[in-house]
Amino acid sequence: MKKIYLLSFLFLSSALVTIHAQNNIYSKYINHPSINLRGAVVELGNINADFPSDGYVVVHFDGECYASVGDRIVVAASNDGNWTSNDGNVGIENSMPGFGRPFSHTRVYPVTAGAHTFYAVGQNFVETEGSGIATIYGTLTVEYFPDSGSAKVESTGFVFNGDVTNTTVVEEQTISVNAPGKIVVRFDGFITSSESDRIVLAASNTMNWSFNDGNVAVEAVNDGGDVDQNSFSHTRVYNVSSAGDYTYYALAQVYGKAFGTGMIWVYGNLLVEYFPTSESEKILSSGFSHTKIDLNGGPTSLTSIDLNAPESGKVSVVLDGYFTANPGYTVVLAASDNGEYTPNDGNLTLEALDLDQNRYSFSHTRLYNIGAGNHTLYGVGEIFGGTGAKTADLFGLLTVKYIPYSATAVNEIAASNNTFDVFPNPSNGEVNIIFKNPVDSKHGIQLVDLNGHILKEYPNNGKEEMMIDVSAFPANQYWIKVGEQAKAIMKL
Repeated sequence: MKKIYLLSFLFLSSALVTIHAQNNIYSKYINHPSINLRGAVVELGNINADFPSDGYVVVHFDGECYASVGDRIVVAASNDGNWTSNDGNVGIENSMPGFGRPFSHTRVYPVTAGAHTFYAVGQNFVETEGSGIATIYGTLTVEYFPDSGSAKVESTGFVFNGDVTNTTVVEEQTISVNAPGKIVVRFDGFITSSESDRIVLAASNTMNWSFNDGNVAVEAVNDGGDVDQNSFSHTRVYNVSSAGDYTYYALAQVYGKAFGTGMIWVYGNLLVEYFPTSESEKILSSGFSHTKIDLNGGPTSLTSIDLNAPESGKVSVVLDGYFTANPGYTVVLAASDNGEYTPNDGNLTLEALDLDQNRYSFSHTRLYNIGAGNHTLYGVGEIFGGTGAKTADLFGLLTVKYIPYSATAVNEIAASNNTFDVFPNPSNGEVNIIFKNPVDSKHGIQLVDLNGHILKEYPNNGKEEMMIDVSAFPANQYWIKVGEQAKAIMKL
């Protein structure tokens, strides 16, 4: 029997694992200057994903739309390349040429194992007095929650119509958890309201909202011109200390400016995601409240989050909230991995219409691949062009979601039959397998990638030792699987 060298190389884990799907996240950046949305629904971008088991997906489309005055632009996250009424889209209208309007739309769908496609779509619909031409920048994100995973998601799409003179629960969502963890709550969609009302919207773990980053505020431009719709996004992150049922709320209230009817229509989604703290995913957040922050002179950090990644993976960075500014200057806002921003879908560019209509809720998402080690993620802002006051009020949350590559396919369990060792590890070709326990020869040997996909199967000869050849595969981390047990190997 050959000498075993294993387990000291690259600190690969010797723990035995069972292969099953874990969370994964995908993104597509949307960049369409001057696209014609008149007529049929237009696909703005899509994501193809192959899921190893049944589960749920959160599909989120956020960004900014420059619409022609007189047009209503419908944008939506979708699983079929179309949009539906009510909470199945957000509507965008503009009252002045050249002004961008931010948007955020979320849908949650059950999925079966196999290949699926998800879409960002747009259409000029109902109000078509403009040109039908719009410019849309944004990010389409797909997040997968397998039924077998420890993380979970609950979501409610809804329509609310009523008087919100007082704080009103417009929707609620309960989630059952079995261990301590983090809860991410996002309330987004769009609202129709009276011109003379300011509407506060909030995701909350109580039936009350709080000031600054504890809400977003929006105002209709005018009723007579029918520019009375605003998209919004508000996110909160909460700790849960034990197993149990937890309820979260979508809230609305007229506050600060109450000269209208107090009546609203909300077409929204209340999303609740749970991640146990014992797992490898990390959820980090930082709220920010800046009154009269000077954004002149270059990108300014609104807040930042330090992440120490134990291994390579993906990070989703979301910056949402609301801003108030004086007219004249444009304000650039972005989620970022380096304290800077890039053009088009790499930022949102917002501007106040006048001294009264001067606030928007915004949402900007970026997805990055990162290596092991320390990283800093940012929410940034900058005054960019124009004249006028150089300060703004900004309130919101920066949310960072880290998912290691290995967590997309594996989770540790205790040892059982078919336990084995592998060497050499790393290897540039041949890998020897030494079985420690009686071998069940009905189980083949499989080479599996980090997403749980079987790349190759090898016959099991039932002996104590065998060799497989992995030289044909690219340098990467893989898993050798025997029955329900697996071990990591590194191919050089």
